[in-house]
Amino acid sequence: MANITYDPLIISQGSGLLARLRYRLAQWRRRSRERRELARFDIRDLHDIGLTSAEAAYEINKPFWRD
Repeated sequence: MANITYDPLIISQGSGLLARLRYRLAQWRRRSRERRELARFDIRDLHDIGLTSAEAAYEINKPFWRD
């Protein structure tokens, strides 16, 4: 029986290059949007979600392709 993986970025039975590319682009757009939203948080908002300003700054300054 074929070994089938559920990670869309790994070539598996039935997965295509275009599907993986769409998935990756969607991931990058989501990260970029979430980091822009995080940048608008004030210190109280950060405290509510359990982040320090240093942790938020670290996340905000990461490039969109980095997890």
